[in-house]
Amino acid sequence: MAKQGHINSNSGLTVVSVSSSGSQSAQARETVDKLWVEVNKKQQRNDRYQAKLEAFMAYFKQSVEPIEQEVCRANEQWIRHLVSFVPRKSIKGRQHEALLDWIQEELTILESNPFNPVNTNDLRDAFNEAIVTSIKQNPNSSEVPEEQLDHYRIELSLMLGEEIELSDEELVELIHDPHKAMAYFESVLKHKMESGYVGDDEDIHGQESPYFHDESDQHDHSYQQHNQDFHNTNVDVATALFSDKQINRLYRQLAKKLHPDRELDPDKKAEKMDLMQQLSHARDVKDPLAIFLLAQQYLPEYQLELNDNLTVQLETILKDKVKQLNADYHELRRGDGLSVIIWQRFGGGTKAAREKGLREYRQALEQDVEILMAKCREIKTVKGLQKHLKARLKPLNFTRIPMSELPFDDFPFDMFD
Repeated sequence: MAKQGHINSNSGLTVVSVSSSGSQSAQARETVDKLWVEVNKKQQRNDRYQAKLEAFMAYFKQSVEPIEQEVCRANEQWIRHLVSFVPRKSIKGRQHEALLDWIQEELTILESNPFNPVNTNDLRDAFNEAIVTSIKQNPNSSEVPEEQLDHYRIELSLMLGEEIELSDEELVELIHDPHKAMAYFESVLKHKMESGYVGDDEDIHGQESPYFHDESDQHDHSYQQHNQDFHNTNVDVATALFSDKQINRLYRQLAKKLHPDRELDPDKKAEKMDLMQQLSHARDVKDPLAIFLLAQQYLPEYQLELNDNLTVQLETILKDKVKQLNADYHELRRGDGLSVIIWQRFGGGTKAAREKGLREYRQALEQDVEILMAKCREIKTVKGLQKHLKARLKPLNFTRIPMSELPFDDFPFDMFD
């Protein structure tokens, strides 16, 4: 005689065993019961954590985003101020290269800010035009000294972030024709965007985003390796389970229950349209578990009839779902999404501690605005800027160590043998 039982008093889905072939089958059905309960618990855990992240993200934006945008606008003014010095003839050589590098650094910082309201394309256009103007000031002769060609080649490479593949003749044409130069810049940048180029200057002179800290990058590699295939559900098992007549019957009942055309209330109609999209997607990708989960919520009176074969298939799917939910939770806690990073950076501790952290962060941002605007006011002349450029170049200098003082005794020369 078949046994009947509920998976869980809170699950809403009734399981009816229609065959019993010994203790092994009974144990398998008990395993399915426990797995179903575990799936529900882990899904609720993930939903709670996701809701916490979203709530804190909304609060963070309300509390901090306005001052973040002030920093971005101040940074925009500072970049435009620096760009105004690019065509100045008295800034040349290594100092000119340092200035271009500085502007590129500031642009990268601005572009990496997730709350940036500034159109950085306009800023980059202004930067490019300043460089073209600087190049155009070269004497209008058909011949350009090799030293100057090398200098311009370095400048263009710094601006584009890669070695340029131009002959000396082609480079001379760009120097004398700003329109050709601008067209060349745009073609290179367009190619980078289309090819998914990511610059290799991710850590700009040690300036780290305020949203990141050490723990956010310390993912458990072994955990990720162990769980890398969790989302790749056993396709054969899922397909076989989805082809079961019960699933087709359950799908039709859900479609009838959730169809938006049967709903008059506008709000509920929109909700049902979303649910029908979920249901249709589950059918298209052959995800029987998604069908069961919808039935659990919207057809609590439905009875799922389990035979031995269906029990084994469902057990496989549920185990995979548990692993997937664990992987999702790991990503919520240790991933690189903005809401995750902000929670890691500011969300720990008590509510009072979080308020204090956000208050101190706002104060730091306000100081950043003041510093940037003060720089714009104070650095008005080439001479004033050159002091800062020299300071930026200073770390590149080094003191030569006599060969006699090098620790050759400790060097493993035999490694080259």
